[in-house]
Amino acid sequence: SGMFHKTSNSKSGMQCRIMDPVLVWNAMAAHHSQFVWYRRLSVLFSRYTYINDIVELPFDSTSIDFENDQQDMLMSLPPISVHPEVEKDSPEFLLSRKQMNDIRKLILPPSLHHRPWKRIYSLSRDGDSFISFQKLVGEWNAKGPGGHSTVLVVKSSQGEVFGGFTSVPFIDTVIFPSGSASGCCLFKAVVEETQIETEKEVGDKDDFETDENESCSIIVYGKNKHASPKRIVFDATRRIIAFGGGTVGGEDEGFGLCLEDGFAKGSTSRCEAFGNDPLVVRGEPGGLFDVLDVEVWGFVFGQLA
Repeated sequence: SGMFHKTSNSKSGMQCRIMDPVLVWNAMAAHHSQFVWYRRLSVLFSRYTYINDIVELPFDSTSIDFENDQQDMLMSLPPISVHPEVEKDSPEFLLSRKQMNDIRKLILPPSLHHRPWKRIYSLSRDGDSFISFQKLVGEWNAKGPGGHSTVLVVKSSQGEVFGGFTSVPFIDTVIFPSGSASGCCLFKAVVEETQIETEKEVGDKDDFETDENESCSIIVYGKNKHASPKRIVFDATRRIIAFGGGTVGGEDEGFGLCLEDGFAKGSTSRCEAFGNDPLVVRGEPGGLFDVLDVEVWGFVFGQLA
């Protein structure tokens, strides 16, 4: 085009000369707060404003081991950082540090691995008002893409801990309405006595990952089911929050996890979307359970806190 002039290069690459350097100036000037005096000098005198060399680098596939690189990255992760709470008498977290680390390792996308955790809502701290949940979580979700990913944790009256991860907001926002969520999944915590048997309980075997020298504290359902019709349901009128959406008829109908009646009751059943078994063992018939406590965790991006 008239903006660039391309010539051959002795390095078997390409040299591009910018015929209208004013374009570079205008592009930087669009970022008013960043276009300070020394950046203006850089635009005027930098070689890249006028000439750029493009050289193709050789690709050596034998030097890359994606599986080992990913494992090394997980092994080198720093300890979980939890954003401090203002209240000195805040209730204890429902998740242990070990469980948080396993959720990070097995569930969270790499973009969240180094983000501090922040407890957005706690039933014990903020009350069982569905309006309080909607306000606190809605404000967090509305802060932008960084506030969309959350972890819901539930503790039943029988002491069982389980929940779900979602990369879309619970509360609808104008720019990102909730609903279809291919990246969400369910999980449940396991007790030490049953960790040896956990692999037999996993609905989708590929979702269960653990180091052979270390037992895993959670079971994950549906992480690799990207094509399934997962949905996050939030109904303020009926006071329902649910993970589900996939049914194949018969016994596979229902939500994988549903909180209802303003966090007083809940239910869990087999759900094709997540490939899960009921998340509670000691619940009532039909997967019903009484809710003891609920938490929602977010991840701090920049000034989100």
